[in-house]
Amino acid sequence: MERPRLFISAASEELVTARRAVAATVRTLGFDPVSQDDFPTGHGELRQWLREQINACEGLVQIVGQGYGAEPPEVDADYGRVSYTQFEFLYARLQGKKTWVIIAGEECHRDKPLEQIDLPRDPAHPDPAGYQAERQKLQQDYVARLRKENHLRHHAASDTELENVVLRLRDGLGELRERWVEWLKQDAEFKTHTIAHLSELADAARLTTEKIRAQLLHTAETTHHRELAEAEQATDWKERQRLCEMAKDAHMVRLSRTNELAASFAEIEGRGTATSIFQEMTHTLAEQGVDEAIAYVASQRSTILQTVRARTAGAQERNRPDLQPLLKAAALQDSEGHSEEARSLYTDVLTAEPDWPDALLAFCLFLVKQGTRARLNVWFIELKWHLYTSVAQRYLKKDSITHSNLAASFRDRVREVLDAAWCDFNEAYRLGLRLTNGDLIWEGELLVAYCQLGDVALAKVQLDYAARFYGSGLSLGNKAVVANPGNPQWQRNLWVTHEKFGDVAGAQGNLNAAALAYRDALVFAKQLAASDLSNSEWQHDLSVSHDRLGSIARAQDKLDDAARAYGDGLTVRKKLAAGDSSNTQWQRDLYVSYWRLADLAERRNQAVEARGYWKQAFDVLSAIEKRGLHLSPNDRQALEQLRQKAAAAP
Repeated sequence: MERPRLFISAASEELVTARRAVAATVRTLGFDPVSQDDFPTGHGELRQWLREQINACEGLVQIVGQGYGAEPPEVDADYGRVSYTQFEFLYARLQGKKTWVIIAGEECHRDKPLEQIDLPRDPAHPDPAGYQAERQKLQQDYVARLRKENHLRHHAASDTELENVVLRLRDGLGELRERWVEWLKQDAEFKTHTIAHLSELADAARLTTEKIRAQLLHTAETTHHRELAEAEQATDWKERQRLCEMAKDAHMVRLSRTNELAASFAEIEGRGTATSIFQEMTHTLAEQGVDEAIAYVASQRSTILQTVRARTAGAQERNRPDLQPLLKAAALQDSEGHSEEARSLYTDVLTAEPDWPDALLAFCLFLVKQGTRARLNVWFIELKWHLYTSVAQRYLKKDSITHSNLAASFRDRVREVLDAAWCDFNEAYRLGLRLTNGDLIWEGELLVAYCQLGDVALAKVQLDYAARFYGSGLSLGNKAVVANPGNPQWQRNLWVTHEKFGDVAGAQGNLNAAALAYRDALVFAKQLAASDLSNSEWQHDLSVSHDRLGSIARAQDKLDDAARAYGDGLTVRKKLAAGDSSNTQWQRDLYVSYWRLADLAERRNQAVEARGYWKQAFDVLSAIEKRGLHLSPNDRQALEQLRQKAAAAP
């Protein structure tokens, strides 16, 4: 049988020990005590948590001292200026809960003396004595109010008397418990009906969720077909192919978030905080589709924002449910590819509620996606430039005015797109810093965002910024991986970040920092490769880590270390190349390993070893050519060099 609950109230700074002693005594009387000691870290606004806990309790016992205690950040709309402790009592009484007040006498234990409580937390406060006096006067007024209202009070001169007072409450508490037990007995039939009703509600919620999910899937497919049709309009086959791949990737992202978005509607409805506008939006979405839901919210947008803006500061508990339709409409607009409409809605929501975690997270992920799209646009611009130069240079001199003007135009366009990506990623980074509160799923997303931001900084040749962003990603990623070591995707994301941090450190000339980053990356590469020998991507990552370590050791003139690292990388690449002879990338990586070992052997005056490696590099690259596989211009140039070097081999 469940135990009834009692809320134990006291100002923590002064009477936390007394509160815990009373809680222990209450437990012996058959009650489960609840207090601010149970307040969960990161829960949110404290008063809402207090309401929820007091609502679930049968009564409240308050120990009143001379200290005022902490107070809400703004004056309470219902009770005026009160401390959290005073709020607990006043709220419980308003809800019709049974309340007991115990005045703690001077001999009762205090965790701090009177002169040390209710002081400002800021050591630079201009008037700490006045600050303290004001709050203790508020507490005196509160006690006087209890007397004036003739609320039943008990006095405890000492700790022993405090325990005895609680024990003397046995009769009243016992009566409360008897009523609780009787209610439980009479409640069997009620519970049966309630369970049946809840089951009906759950079925209805599942039905609504499935309808919403179906509508979102329909919208995702429609958007995908539209983007594919737009891609087919490209005149060049390479650009067409890349646009189709981009549309496919965007479609996969939308599909991956469909279940989460559909379930979030039912989850908000289940909280009991959904407004009538949100309920109508949910119904419209389930029955009529995404476009109609967006249109409905658009018709209510002005009303919602006017209502929220008219409220006084600190009205979060009422603002956020009202803003939920706009927040979800932004996600729906994004699902249809309407990025500017989504951005506008997110901006409106965060202008009204700038510290709302749900909105911050949603907008941050949206910005990351937008920044990623902007970076892909750079690829398209560069592709167009290469296509132009491959044809136009046959007719235009390289130093011609026309060619120079076009080159400047393309460079300006690349800079413009990179700047757009930079703005989105930088805003996402700023928002992310406010959200790193131990949520592992969010921190995994944020690690990717930091890497993207570092990539843009690198593209803009802003190495200090790139190092900062990659460094932030490493800090976050290390914490997430330690907390959840079984997540291979996070391990690989962390491997990527270590590698990129090493690249930037090397570009800055800090070879020691680069070597350290590459060694850290190698740890994760080895773990991933060993966990799944059939995963060729992870095996390739391992070969890259060995190769990077070899190159940095060579730059540091640590030739023996470089030889070992290159040799370890070669071992991995041999297995990859043998496993798939048609994979040009694996074959090309193999010849690069032989090339680097040959070059290193020459530097170490090992002529025989060098000639052997040159010949093996030539054999691999010429085999690629003979099979008709693609060779880049650089590879063809390398093939001619290797042909000459291999000719001298024994």
